[in-house]
Amino acid sequence: MSKKNRERRTGEGGDESTGGGGGMNWLPIVLAVGALGLGFVAWTDIKKVKDDTTKRLVDIDQRLGQLQTQVANAAKAKPAPQQGPDPNKVYTVRTEGSPTKGSPTAPIVIAEFSDFQ
Repeated sequence: MSKKNRERRTGEGGDESTGGGGGMNWLPIVLAVGALGLGFVAWTDIKKVKDDTTKRLVDIDQRLGQLQTQVANAAKAKPAPQQGPDPNKVYTVRTEGSPTKGSPTAPIVIAEFSDFQ
């Protein structure tokens, strides 16, 4: 090979012979790795939130089941006895000598009790 050919061959490489890695730009690779890292962190956070939400929903379902059981038991239980006078019972009230309005022989008498102080 002649001297000119050797010079021409070594001159063709230009910047490649300087050891710069072929002029490769590392910024896109660094950004891609960073984006993958952030994506992984977001994925793990979302998974944790999903697991926490699932646990809370299971707890709510258990509490709801307990409440349904309590309501069903309360419905089966005997109602509390009524306090006070029986609304279905007919009471006789003496009205002789009291101020009245209407016929004293009426079949229905409405007696009003009031307290004026």
